[in-house]
Amino acid sequence: MNNIKAIEDYCFGRLATDDALIFEANVLLNKNLAEDVAQERIAYAIIKQYSQKKIKAEILAAQEKLAALPEHQGFIKRIANLFKRH
Repeated sequence: MNNIKAIEDYCFGRLATDDALIFEANVLLNKNLAEDVAQERIAYAIIKQYSQKKIKAEILAAQEKLAALPEHQGFIKRIANLFKRH
């Protein structure tokens, strides 16, 4: 369990500079630790990608709800005009 916390702290940049250097040296010397760090980074990348997709879907759903309501048509048009290319 202690290894997991150290890996997380390292991956998220929460280690002091000297602790990060020691951790990196341990990664170079310990193949299992290196594999654990690599797997942790892959897991975080997948979680980040999933989160971004989920947020995008929520934004699109909110946009569709707004666009469907007549009282928000003026607002939608003003926003669209902000992003039009001139």
